[in-house]
Amino acid sequence: MKKILLAAVAALAIVGCTQNEEIENVGNKAEINFGTIVSKTTRAAVTTIDSLQKSGFTVYAYNTGETKMNGVVAKGLGTPFMDGAVATYTTKWELAGGPYYWPFNGYVQFFAYATDASATYKLNDSDIYPTITYTINNDASKQKDFVVAQLYNQEKTESAVQLPFLHALTQVNFSAKGSNVDLKYTISSISIEGVANTGIYSFANSAWNATGTAGTYVYPTAKDAPVSGTTIATLDQPKGALMLMPQTMTADSKIKISYNVYNADDVQIDAVTDAEISLNNKAAWEAGKKVRYTLTLSSEGATISFAPEVGPWNTDDDTPVNP
Repeated sequence: MKKILLAAVAALAIVGCTQNEEIENVGNKAEINFGTIVSKTTRAAVTTIDSLQKSGFTVYAYNTGETKMNGVVAKGLGTPFMDGAVATYTTKWELAGGPYYWPFNGYVQFFAYATDASATYKLNDSDIYPTITYTINNDASKQKDFVVAQLYNQEKTESAVQLPFLHALTQVNFSAKGSNVDLKYTISSISIEGVANTGIYSFANSAWNATGTAGTYVYPTAKDAPVSGTTIATLDQPKGALMLMPQTMTADSKIKISYNVYNADDVQIDAVTDAEISLNNKAAWEAGKKVRYTLTLSSEGATISFAPEVGPWNTDDDTPVNP
């Protein structure tokens, strides 16, 4: 039987395992070596190699024979020989059910994602590429940076196959500044409301189709986060970024904020509760992007302006730009 094996390679390699196929020449069987890569990010709450090792990942692999991925038609992927194999890490990566070997010939197509109970992998008969349905946790402290990987047209080799994981959600953070240099502010709460909590991710275009019901997500700012005058204050907290479903903003999408206002003598002069800022027709959230909203707080709470910053998630610099 042709066997297709994954074995450990250095610190990031995966030891594979799964079912067998006929093999024409036993002496020609070779291990499939995996290495894993996670795109760079500066946020403590997002996935790194270390956190991927804690969560593990799930992988599907298909042998498409002499057909490359861009030539595959509906039902062309066939039955996966790695059918949702779960990779876990102790001192090395290990795949349940193994071992797996390269096919004797032909191309192999790989699809993988961080193992998560909120994710459901599916390949419809009418589709060429698989999809993943994912639901955002309503509790921001339990939200995860969901990562996915796909790698096409791999052939039998003794070299490690690098499996590149990319961030699939939108990371949302906030900054704030006052409208009056002589006043001080303390923020009580910030939330985003009216955005879809579920989506279907397609490996065909690395994009989401947002579905599900509208949720409310409370940004985990420190209690009474201070803002002084017109100086921009970054409200980020360790593991505090919101990880939300990429989507187009609608009439229901909005930011809600509450804060108190103090004069130079620390005497409270105003309290603003649940002021709303519409996100309708504002920039859509994209997969693997980070968005920062900079809120401008008025002494009366009459106006709150904001400016999103959208950039590639794999940048090492997340310095906010003045709105």
